[in-house]
Amino acid sequence: MICASRTLALAAVTCLAAACGGTPERPVEDLARAEAGIRQAEQGGAERYGAMELQGARDKLERARAAADDEEMAEAERLAEEAALDADLAAAKTRSRKAEAAVRQVEDSIAMLREEIARGRRVEGEMP
Repeated sequence: MICASRTLALAAVTCLAAACGGTPERPVEDLARAEAGIRQAEQGGAERYGAMELQGARDKLERARAAADDEEMAEAERLAEEAALDADLAAAKTRSRKAEAAVRQVEDSIAMLREEIARGRRVEGEMP
């Protein structure tokens, strides 16, 4: 009876130790989120406006994969999260630059319209 209790206790301790000390799982979701963020930034034109941030995201993603392969899951998770944030920054920078360019185009159009209106008024003033 005592032997069975000891065996059961030993089995419980062994299971607990295995559960607590086991290798953490690969951060699949974080890696996927970083990959998706990089793709989205690329599709949005980040190569042109956020190239440095986009390259940083790619580099961190590769380092995250390598860390996961080396079973350094905490490092892999951290790097994957940073890669996703860098990709988000590249995409935001791209949207901002595109918006700035659109504002400049609108301002240029307004300036041209004002010039045309001013010319029209001068022509009307010259007519008898």
